[in-house]
Amino acid sequence: MLKHRAPHRAKGFTLIELLVVIAIIAILVALLLPAVQQAREAARRTQCKNNLKQLGLACHNYHDVYNQFPMNWYNGQNDGQPDPANPRYPNGSWPWTVMALPYMEQAPLYQQIATYFSSPAGSTPVPNCGMGYSTSIGGIPAPRTLAQISIATFICPSNDQPKIRRDQLIEIDNGGWGTAPYQGNAGGLDYVGNMGHIWGGWKDCPTTPVFPAADNRFVRGSAGTPWISERWNNDNPNINGVFMYRGSRGIHEITDGTSNTVLLFESMHWRASSNGLNRDAKFDANWASPLGAVNSMLNTINMTNKAWLPGDEWDPRCSSPSSNHTGGCQVVLCDGSVRFISENIDNLVRYNIANRRDNNVISEF
Repeated sequence: MLKHRAPHRAKGFTLIELLVVIAIIAILVALLLPAVQQAREAARRTQCKNNLKQLGLACHNYHDVYNQFPMNWYNGQNDGQPDPANPRYPNGSWPWTVMALPYMEQAPLYQQIATYFSSPAGSTPVPNCGMGYSTSIGGIPAPRTLAQISIATFICPSNDQPKIRRDQLIEIDNGGWGTAPYQGNAGGLDYVGNMGHIWGGWKDCPTTPVFPAADNRFVRGSAGTPWISERWNNDNPNINGVFMYRGSRGIHEITDGTSNTVLLFESMHWRASSNGLNRDAKFDANWASPLGAVNSMLNTINMTNKAWLPGDEWDPRCSSPSSNHTGGCQVVLCDGSVRFISENIDNLVRYNIANRRDNNVISEF
């Protein structure tokens, strides 16, 4: 007798089962992707913090030798006032970033640049070359060529701008950034020296508001926010931060305390304008420029208010403490510690940590 057998069914998933599995996978990816991105950003932020620690240590090692933080020096186009003699590096304009190089494992690069601090024996004197100088001496690459090197410690890993930036100016011409020809590629810089709270030459953003204060410290041109011209030598001593157009301060001059005063801060040199926030770099976002390597903390962190942005996105005066880290930026204080500063920080507190000598010492920020 023959037995009836049920039809054979092939093993596998039905269409509905397959769709359910795909939906579950999609949900898991949607849940995990933000977590992965956050983990990667946390790692980048940690590396950025390490960069600032290295720079802070380099600045302190320089200070141990010279009793001041790395010297920044800009020469050129001084109205009726000759360039003052650089007491340590005779030729031209040299940013603090160059002076910090031998203290951050970049001694070979520093030695090449140092050739141009004073002309070698038997060569034609170079009275004011600086990092924009493009003629080689003795077969050593010219400073303008060396300026195209990208240095990892100068760049925040969260910054998606190119490490070697296009259309960069190193030294201004005819007294203005805007009238100078672009000088080409240069290695990027995301960490700048704190000049304090000033309103001055190429740091005089016209759209930053005058915030209220009982002592009128935010009034432009006042004792609290002095007008400082990069072209007037007599203005230089009035800079209330750590770095100057010509020179730098020592710890003994930071009377508010090293744990209350910013030494360096993140700055992305964004091309922000009233049309919106363009995160491409301006033409001063390089480590070779003595004007681009320093900035005031006059402008608010991360440029969060569109009304305070300039009309021209190339205007270098409105750069501010800024970063791609959510909610603020990182700074290194004069004691070498690194802190994250909220973009919502009180304006008075931001002023206090920028000014090395305002006698308004704060306990927490």
